Amino acid sequence: MKFHEMTDKELNYISAYEENCLKINNKKYSQSIIVLPNEVLSIANLSSLDVTRLIKDIHKKKNLELIIVASKDNIEFTRVEKYKEIISMQIGIEFMKLESGYRTYNITMSELREAALIVVLN
Repeated sequence: MKFHEMTDKELNYISAYEENCLKINNKKYSQSIIVLPNEVLSIANLSSLDVTRLIKDIHKKKNLELIIVASKDNIEFTRVEKYKEIISMQIGIEFMKLESGYRTYNITMSELREAALIVVLN
């Protein structure tokens, strides 16, 4: 499915997605990633602890307002324990299905908010 074209070329917008991949500014990703306003980080080979450390480092630099965790069938919500430390950081966190997470992330970018999208494509 394609989204409407966004006009701010400085920010990462999700331009399209399929079942096991997504396009961010027309670059295709098919592994688990963290999407930030100005960068995309692979987390495909990272442990939950490594992802938590990475989020902490990002939060120190960017003061995140919101983290969206997107996964097929919202399966990551059933694994909320692995996000316990991130939740304790007092950052808003939402668990969503992939499609909802993509749309919500694009909305947060259009509002110029400091948000991160964790995409779990396993």
